[in-house]
Amino acid sequence: MSLLEAERALQAAQRGGDVSALEELLHPRCVGVGPDGSVFSKDDDLEGYRSGLLQITRLEEESLDVQEDALSGVTRLVAAVDAIQGGTAVSARLTYTRLWVRAGESWRVLAATLAPASEPA
Repeated sequence: MSLLEAERALQAAQRGGDVSALEELLHPRCVGVGPDGSVFSKDDDLEGYRSGLLQITRLEEESLDVQEDALSGVTRLVAAVDAIQGGTAVSARLTYTRLWVRAGESWRVLAATLAPASEPA
């Protein structure tokens, strides 16, 4: 699987709340930082989907940059996102920056940041 395919598979898993796919795509030591500065682990992220506290109802890719070398890669995604988080509907335009590492023939996210995206010019 290419890094581009892995990124697109991750987006699909997020949209579908597919915990099994997310389990495979996230590194066991994955750490993320949310738009509010909160830090979360892989287990925290998966539990949000499992429990229904996080439901992404729309994740629409606006732009995607993919850079990779033999062992690691970075994806930068700008997306329009609608979600239900803790029972509250939220909408945002976000930039996801993810550090991926190669795991055999596949890719796994080791670190991710989510930040508000600037409005298009």
